[in-house]
Amino acid sequence: MTQTTEGLAFTKAQVWISDDAKVTWFNISGVGAAVAPSGGERSAGEQNTFDGALPIVKGGDRASSTLTVRFVYTEEAADTGIFDMIRTVHASESPSLWVQYSPSGAPAGDTFFWFSADGVLINLTQPGGEAGPGDPILCEFVVKCAELAKDTASLDAV
Repeated sequence: MTQTTEGLAFTKAQVWISDDAKVTWFNISGVGAAVAPSGGERSAGEQNTFDGALPIVKGGDRASSTLTVRFVYTEEAADTGIFDMIRTVHASESPSLWVQYSPSGAPAGDTFFWFSADGVLINLTQPGGEAGPGDPILCEFVVKCAELAKDTASLDAV
């Protein structure tokens, strides 16, 4: 296979979140720093028999997926920042959060892919850091979902 020249850098990615069942979307690309999907592994079982040297292997169900988003912590007037929005969702009785991102940074309606996680907000890290380096404060949140979906365009983002 010939080497591709179409590789993408994640530097222009777009990340959007919704705390109201996809009615209102917030573009957090200006504070977003990293997106890390994980999970979704398929379970598999095996069994050896008396006749034969190799096991019988069968696939099972898939595990849930998680999406970890790291972002730069900011303080906004009257608790209107992204951190405060996510903190409110995390503290609620129904901690649902919708996340979608475009690795290429393509706008909605373009032909590039968007990935989405519609799930439960299971973690939010609080601001912390070190005094010496002067690095921006980073926080992260984790959404657990049945699967990380892939589509040709964001259907909901403005």
